Amino acid sequence: MKYFIVYFLISYFCTMSAQTIDTLNHLGAPFTLTEVTPISDLINHPEKYYNRDVKIEGVIASMDMQEECFIEVVDKKGGGEGVLVNFPDCVFKFPTNCYGRIATVEGMFYQKIYPASRVLYWQSHSYRKGKHVPEFSLIKRITARGVDIRVEKVPVPESADIPETAVDIIDMNITEFETDGFGTGKKILLPGEITEEHSTGNTREIVFCLEGTLTITKGNRHPFTISAGEMSYIPPETKHTIMNKTGNNAVYIFVYSRQTEKDKTTDDH
Repeated sequence: MKYFIVYFLISYFCTMSAQTIDTLNHLGAPFTLTEVTPISDLINHPEKYYNRDVKIEGVIASMDMQEECFIEVVDKKGGGEGVLVNFPDCVFKFPTNCYGRIATVEGMFYQKIYPASRVLYWQSHSYRKGKHVPEFSLIKRITARGVDIRVEKVPVPESADIPETAVDIIDMNITEFETDGFGTGKKILLPGEITEEHSTGNTREIVFCLEGTLTITKGNRHPFTISAGEMSYIPPETKHTIMNKTGNNAVYIFVYSRQTEKDKTTDDH
């Protein structure tokens, strides 16, 4: 009898595991947007959607096969770039069998210039395998709040080339920038808008308020405000949010730098 029970339990959990793989996965928060923005619109007109919430639908053309932290969603019709999708701090992992499945994604759209070292790291995790990686690449991204991954699988279009970009002049109104060790970007928060809570991880960050007033919360500390001309330092491994509680737009620039082993010592003068 006990052998039968053991067999039943093994069969049950194997079946449950298979069902988990073969049924729709919803990760994160429920969707709030009704309109789906074509991926081609994001690619061709990023200035219309930069730092704004969007909802897209497409096929998963690549995913992080090692850490399960990102997917790349492309237009089912092909003929263009994809959008790299991840959750803040990788709070949700993507199933490794989602290649070719249809995905619906909702979150904040932005684009960022990355050095070859970062893109090569993604490529080692199955991002656009075999494509040439230039010195600097302009990558479209979405910081996800909710993702649906369906059972349905479709043919995956041919991967687009990784777009090379120049770094002599960068429009910070529509582009963030990162190179080895540090990065920067510009944000505009509308009245009542708040950033997703996220951690600085192994980086330090400085927030420079250019216009309006920002309310910053670091971990469990009481919120505080900074105004135009003021800045705030956010240490490594610090969860934080930035909010605009006023009736006017607030504008800030953030600069982050990777924490090094030298930075971690206490005897550095």
